[in-house]
Amino acid sequence: MAQGYICAVGGGSENYNDWSNAPYQWIVQKTTNKKIIILSYSDATAWLPDYFLSLGADTAYNRKISTRAIADDQATYDELITADGIFLKGGDQNQYITLWKGTKTELALKEIFQRGGVIAGTSAGAMVLGEFNFTARYGSITSKESLNNPFAGAVDVDTTFLNLRPNVLFDTHFIERGRFGRLIAMVFKVNVSFNRDILGVGIDDRTAICIDSDGIGTVTGSGAVSIFRKDENTRFTSGSDGYMVENLKCDQLTAGWAFDFVNRKIHTIPPTARNSDTSRAWEYPLTDFFLTGSNTVSTNLISNIPAFLNSSNAGSVLVISHPGFQSNLTQLTSYLGSQSYTYDTLLLNSALMNDPVSVQKIYAATAIIFCGDSLSVLSLLRDSSQTLAAAFYQKIRSNTPLFFSGKSGKTAGDVFTDNTDSDIYAAYRGRMTNKHGLSIFGDLIFQPQVFESSDFAENRTASVLWGLMLNRKRLGIYLDGADRVVFNSSDNTISGSGSIPFIIVDARNTTKVDSSIYRAGSSIAPRQSAAMNNLRYSVSKNNHLVYAVQEGKFLLPSDITTESPSVKSYFLGQNYPNPFNPATTIIYTIPASMGNVSVTSLRIYDVLGRETATLVNEEKPPGTHQVTWAASGYPSGIYFYRLQVGAFKKTKKMILMR
Repeated sequence: MAQGYICAVGGGSENYNDWSNAPYQWIVQKTTNKKIIILSYSDATAWLPDYFLSLGADTAYNRKISTRAIADDQATYDELITADGIFLKGGDQNQYITLWKGTKTELALKEIFQRGGVIAGTSAGAMVLGEFNFTARYGSITSKESLNNPFAGAVDVDTTFLNLRPNVLFDTHFIERGRFGRLIAMVFKVNVSFNRDILGVGIDDRTAICIDSDGIGTVTGSGAVSIFRKDENTRFTSGSDGYMVENLKCDQLTAGWAFDFVNRKIHTIPPTARNSDTSRAWEYPLTDFFLTGSNTVSTNLISNIPAFLNSSNAGSVLVISHPGFQSNLTQLTSYLGSQSYTYDTLLLNSALMNDPVSVQKIYAATAIIFCGDSLSVLSLLRDSSQTLAAAFYQKIRSNTPLFFSGKSGKTAGDVFTDNTDSDIYAAYRGRMTNKHGLSIFGDLIFQPQVFESSDFAENRTASVLWGLMLNRKRLGIYLDGADRVVFNSSDNTISGSGSIPFIIVDARNTTKVDSSIYRAGSSIAPRQSAAMNNLRYSVSKNNHLVYAVQEGKFLLPSDITTESPSVKSYFLGQNYPNPFNPATTIIYTIPASMGNVSVTSLRIYDVLGRETATLVNEEKPPGTHQVTWAASGYPSGIYFYRLQVGAFKKTKKMILMR
C-alpha cells in the first residue's frame, strides 16, 4: 500500500523561531503542492495558517467540520482532496472519531496519505493517527486509573478510524501529564484483548516525531518520545489475582534520535549520545528497608508502619527527622507509645553530627523510621567521617531495618532528584537538582507521590528517568499513595503491597544516554528530558509476586516449578505474600553440584525457637522448588523458616497477620 508521511505532535503552544519550527516546517516540505488545510471540529484563529505560510506553505487555511453531515458532504471531500497536507488541531479525539468516522472526510484523509501526502496532528489530533486509538469515548483517564484496572471500560481502544500507521498507538502530553502508566496499561490491554503486539508511542508536549514514508521517525522539539513494545523478554499475565507486565521494552528518544517503525528498533543515535557501561558493578541493598508512596504520617500509620514494626520485631524504635518536620511526628510517637514500643526521636541538624547523646540513640535502635521532607538535612547521615553517621552505617552493616516515609525514601539511593515538589516547572526549565543520598541501595532512584498531583506530574515522572540517565543508575521505582515496597537485602528481592502497582524502570541494559538541549523562557538549564535505549518497565497488580533484582524479573509459578539442573548456588527466597493470611509460598533452589538428589528439610519455628511445622523432609533433586504453608490453625505472629541441605543452612523471617 502506498504510504505518505505522519507528523505526530505531543501538544503545547507553537511559536515562531521556537521548538515548533522544525516539525511544522517538515510538514510543509513534505507536501508537493505546499497546500495545507488545518482541520478541527470547532472555530479557530488565523494563527496556525499564518505560521504555516511563514514556514513556506503556498496555501494554508482553517476548515471547520463540526457535524457528520458536513463531514460526509461531497463538497467537503472535493475540497480536502486538493491538499497534500492535512493538520488536525488539538481538542477531543472522540469528536474526530464520532463526527468523521465512516465519512467522506475520513476517506479524503486516507487517500491523501496513500498518494504520498502528509497527515499531521497535535495533541488529540495526533492521537488518531495510528492504527489503534485511545478514543476518550468515556472521557480521559489517568495513569492511576489505568494501572488500577487496564480492562476498565474507560481504557477504550479502537481500530476503526483512519488506520494510518500500522501497529501504533499514539499518546500525547506524555511526561507533562504523567501518562506513562496509562500507555503501559493500553499496550498491555491491546496485547491481551486483541492479541496484537503494538508500539505505544508517548510524545511529550512541545515535541514531535516525524515519520517518513519508509517508516523512519525522527524526533524533534524540546522533550522526548517514549516507544513501548513487547519483545521476547517481555511477559504478560492476567488472572483473578491480578495482572503483571514484566520487562516491557522502552526506547526513550530526544531530538536527533530516530526510530524504525517497520523493524521496531532504533534507527539513528546522534553523536550527542554518551555511553553507559553495562558491566559496572551493582550496588545492592545494604539492609532491609521499606519505601512508601505517601509523605503523610497518618496515611502510613494505617498499615505501612505497623507492617514494618511487626516484620522487624522492633524492640527500640528511633524516629529520625528534622526540626522543620517535628510537628508532623505527634501521631507517630503517640502510636508508638500506645503500642508499648520503646522509642526515641532524633531531629537532625549539622550541630548534632558529633553529639554523643545522639550517637547513643543510634546505637540503641533496633529499627529506624525516617520521616521528613528536607532531604538535604536527612542526607547529613551520609558523611561517615562524622561520628553520628559512622554509628548509623555501623547499624546498617548489622542489618538494622529501615522505614522511609514517603519523600524521605528518595535518600535511600546513592543519589536522588530534588526540587520536584515546589516548582511546577522545575523539569521543564532545568531546575531539578541532583543530590547525594544515604546509599542504602546505591543503584536506586526513587520517586513517591508520583500520581498524587497533576501540577507536579512532569517533575515526578522526569525525576526517575533523569536520575537514571545522569548518574548511570540501574533501577528506578515509582510509588503512589498508601502503597509500599519492601527491599530484602539477603536475597535482593522487592515485594509490594497496595492498590496501585509500583512501577520498576530497569536500565541495566541501557548502553546509550542523551538529553534535551532545549531551553524554555526563564530556564536556568535545558529541559530535563532524558534519552535512553533498552529500558525495561515492570508492573505487578498481584501483591503476591516478588521482583528479583539480580534476575530482573518477577518470580512466577512457572519459574518456580521448572527444575533446572544448571543452577549453581543455593537460594532461599522470601516467602510471598509477606505478611500473609492464611497461606504463604516459599521457594528454594538446590544447585547441580549436590548431585542427583539431596536430603532436604524446610521447617517452621516460632519466636521461641520451637519447631511448629515441617514442610519438607525428603530427598530432592537439583533445581528450583516451591512449597506452601497453610497456617490457618496457627496464631498471628513472627515465624522463622529454615532450609537445610547437607551442610547448607539458611533462615528467614515471616509474619502471619490475622
